Amino acid sequence: MAVPPAPAPRPALYRLRLRHGVDFARRLEAMGQTQLRPPGVGHSGLVTVEYELHAQPPARWRLRHVRDVGSEPPGRDERLVVEDRWYWFHPNDDVEYDEFQPGGAVAYDEYRQTTPHVFRHLFEPDSLLALCQVERVRPAVLDGRRVGMVVAHPHPEHPARAFAYWGAGADTYRLHVDESTGLVLRAEASFAEHPFQVDEVVQLELGPDVPPALFQPDLDPKNVLYRKGDIGPGLRVPPARAARYAAAEGFDLLLPQPLPRGASLRVWDRPVSRREMRVQVDLASGRHVVLIQYAPRDASGPVTLRGRTCLDVSGTADPEETGSLLALLAPVR
Repeated sequence: MAVPPAPAPRPALYRLRLRHGVDFARRLEAMGQTQLRPPGVGHSGLVTVEYELHAQPPARWRLRHVRDVGSEPPGRDERLVVEDRWYWFHPNDDVEYDEFQPGGAVAYDEYRQTTPHVFRHLFEPDSLLALCQVERVRPAVLDGRRVGMVVAHPHPEHPARAFAYWGAGADTYRLHVDESTGLVLRAEASFAEHPFQVDEVVQLELGPDVPPALFQPDLDPKNVLYRKGDIGPGLRVPPARAARYAAAEGFDLLLPQPLPRGASLRVWDRPVSRREMRVQVDLASGRHVVLIQYAPRDASGPVTLRGRTCLDVSGTADPEETGSLLALLAPVR
């Protein structure tokens, strides 16, 4: 009896050139959020950016932003994920770092939800198809590679956040899955027959030669930032400007006054889903305190409120150092 040939082993390392496109107006429609669209803004089609990804699934990923909207070259924007650690190198040359120790309080699934987006989902089509009714699968050819073309419809009982990477709010997903690697070469999210998010691989290299240090962060300790959440630190701004931005949003920028001897601070403006100010105070001891500040109206749970300001506190300082610093906080006028 003939023995079927064993499937070819998947490559250990990939290099991809990726194009990520979003039609923001249609995405708001798909999410039922048309009220958030500015008046007079219509459909402008897909707005695209491009990335280069080195991937060594499941543990190592390095993503570099190479082309911005309008073909503008971006500032430095690289994301590195190595097992249970990640690093984000920002356009202003700062670095964020986060680490969850194995066996700690944060479960691995929750850890993965906090890491920067590195297109990991394209290597895991089953993470989408398990949430969908698969309509059909048929063979096709895409850019000279044999693929399976899959059309899938999400089951309504799953929350929108389960489809976040694939395009939340879609009623149809079309995937082109490479037969030899299982990699999704094109993922299209549509609503009412109109695509609003497309991720596609425009170049693929299997087993490329790479520098030995590709997955090493090469950090300068002076530039290490610790943070909560999944958003970068934003634009670094002078404290006086940050105070004006905060006041316009209805809260005060709180800074230690006076600054402890030997300490220094940095301030970032982060206009994300809410506008918040991120302050890092580097202490003479080598440890630091991070103060994330925002308006009470933007709070989503129990908060520490100082006057008009919600305050999240984290960092590496010990409780005594942190308490002493918090006692010095006062609004910037």
